[in-house]
Amino acid sequence: MPVEPLSRYRDLPTVVVQHASRGETRSVPVRRAPRPLAAATRRHRLAGYETLYILARRYLGREELYWQLLDANGGRLPGEFTVGELIDVPALGASTQVRRPG
Repeated sequence: MPVEPLSRYRDLPTVVVQHASRGETRSVPVRRAPRPLAAATRRHRLAGYETLYILARRYLGREELYWQLLDANGGRLPGEFTVGELIDVPALGASTQVRRPG
């Protein structure tokens, strides 16, 4: 099972399981624990129209990195944020850079 380069699962090992009836399945075992916040973290007050995808695009450059906002705020789910709340925005890091072999 290939994992996208910007996925939170990108560096986790793949587990291969043999089933008598289904054959071989591959999966990533667990989600990585949230990392501690970097010192260069911003704060953002949520407006009524904003989604985590919009904020990820604005601050991290890609909508696919919305999960970094979730991790930076204690692993909360998107529906747990409220309008007017201050949230932590992680600093840009190596996760926004894709390294290709060759």
